Formats: sequence, C-alpha cells, structure tokens
Amino acid sequence: MKRRGIDFTGLIINVVNFITGLIVLGLLIRFLFRLLGANPGSGIVEFIYISTSPLLDPFRGIFPTDVIDPNNVLEYSSLIAIIFYLLFAWIVVVLIGMFRDYIDSRDKEG
Repeated sequence: MKRRGIDFTGLIINVVNFITGLIVLGLLIRFLFRLLGANPGSGIVEFIYISTSPLLDPFRGIFPTDVIDPNNVLEYSSLIAIIFYLLFAWIVVVLIGMFRDYIDSRDKEG
C-alpha cells in the first residue's frame, strides 16, 4: 500500500521489528545480568531492571525463579517474555503483510 511513494505497511513492519528488537535486547541483557550476578546498584544495571520490569509483569510466577546463589538467578520469566514478544511481533508482521497483499490485489483488480 503506497501513497505518494511511501510504503506505509513496510514502514509499520520496520517500526514493529525495531520496537521488538529493543524489547528483546533489553530482556536478554536483563537475563544475562541476573544470571551472571551483576551489581543492581550499578547505573546501567538498575536502568535495565527498571525499564524491563513492566515487560515481565505478565510473565512473573509462570515458573519459579531458580536462585543459583544469592547473586546469580536463573529468571525463566525473562525467557518466556522474549519468546512471547517475538511470537507476537511475528504474528503482527504476518498480518500486516496479509493486509498489504489484500490491498495490492484489490488495487490491481480495480
């Protein structure tokens, strides 16, 4: 679906992929920080924990968190969230692609 030379569906797909990439990157960094026992008092670690916490809220409690030792934690909710957000983004991109194909086929017919 192009208007004045701009592919809006392609733009939307790129935005979805970019936002999903940021979310997944943040959650992956959080997972590694928790697993490797990063100091939560450090500025960047605190920022990652605070910024990704709302993204994890729906997934907390699905599986128990394994405490390897007091500093190292295996946080399954981060892994579940990464999988969920990737699947959700994939579904959104596929649906946008289907919508684009429908509009393009309709424009060619008319």
